[in-house]
Amino acid sequence: MAAPENPPSDDTEPEAFQAENAQTDASDSPIFSPQTDELALEVDQFLHDALETAQREDTRSPTGLNSGNVLPPGPGLLESVAWMFGVFGAHFLGIMLFLVCAVIYLIATNSVGQDPDTVRKGITSFVETHPLEAAGVEQAVFVLIGLVAVGLRLGKRPLEKLNLQPFALTTGMLLFICVLPLALLSGEFYRIAFEGWSLFADQIPILQRFNEMQTMEIVKDMAENNSLWSLVLVIAVFPAIGEELIFRGMIGRGLIARWGLVPGIVITSIMFGIVHTHPAHIIAVIPLGMFMHYVYYVTRSFWAPILVHFMNNAFAVTMAKMATQLPESAASLGDETQPVHPLILVSAALFMVVVCVQLWKTRVKYVTSQGEEWTPGYTSTERPPANVPVTMQREKAPAVIYAAVALLFLIFMVALGAFSPGQA
Repeated sequence: MAAPENPPSDDTEPEAFQAENAQTDASDSPIFSPQTDELALEVDQFLHDALETAQREDTRSPTGLNSGNVLPPGPGLLESVAWMFGVFGAHFLGIMLFLVCAVIYLIATNSVGQDPDTVRKGITSFVETHPLEAAGVEQAVFVLIGLVAVGLRLGKRPLEKLNLQPFALTTGMLLFICVLPLALLSGEFYRIAFEGWSLFADQIPILQRFNEMQTMEIVKDMAENNSLWSLVLVIAVFPAIGEELIFRGMIGRGLIARWGLVPGIVITSIMFGIVHTHPAHIIAVIPLGMFMHYVYYVTRSFWAPILVHFMNNAFAVTMAKMATQLPESAASLGDETQPVHPLILVSAALFMVVVCVQLWKTRVKYVTSQGEEWTPGYTSTERPPANVPVTMQREKAPAVIYAAVALLFLIFMVALGAFSPGQA
């Protein structure tokens, strides 16, 4: 959910930073231009700021001062593990509900007899011919259980704790153009991990059962016989809501409050990967989960990771649907078995790094009337209570960052057009 940008802060850069820029501008280096040196300084400052935030922000009080008497919210690590297994349980309940409904339907329509073997075969056949309906019931039950469980666990002010404020329109546009680079990087992670897993599983045949849980293969099968809108609803909308509620809204809330920004995001993302079951899929979605959690933190808006999650899944199902109709057109983007050219990967990775720098530079802050940054006493994305007098600020990144984002995205698109499998 996007909104127009907030006016930039009038804060000036630190004197030390200005001095460094002055030295850089005076450089006669034939290799690096002043703009390139300025971008390098911005990246270095970004890494320094991020490290300081990860180390110290979780000990700050609601007024921005250090305090150790504010208890961080739940869940802790053990409870987070329980929530992760709860995700499996919610999906299991959804499957059981679908099977019960299938049995009732088959009996009501006299599609099966009284013999147990006939009933079992009838149910198996029904599930195999209605995979999207089964996934839809499963996902709907998961979202419903997630909404209730998270609402009860958050207690008072659940919407403020999740923080449903809109994010800047320019941020939404930036996240939109990240979809393709993210998808290609994630797909390459999946391809490499799957090749390694296959070599390992060949030595232990029982491990090959995991290959039956490949989400993308299931999606491709669904895409052949179902409409795109129904695929988007089941594969993109439901998971974007349910999984973000559990992992970024609940598990991540407790872990970054206790462990700090970087460890909290990493642990949450590993748990997010584990629920995707297949080892190769786990490896592929962990970086995606880290990016979505990072976006949540810098925007202070729960809508932002939902948008990234939705767009990523919607892109995947769109490519799967296109592959059933125009296989030659979708081959270069939707086939995880084909390696991606190194120049495409490098340009995509560089683009995502600079995007993260820009998002950090333009991150949302809540500032008190004394000019201090407000926090609830621990690292958090939550919105201040209505009775706390704060102002939301979002600074403007240096022009060199915007130029770098535009240039690197252009380079990425050129590399994609020149070196994609369809052009080889």
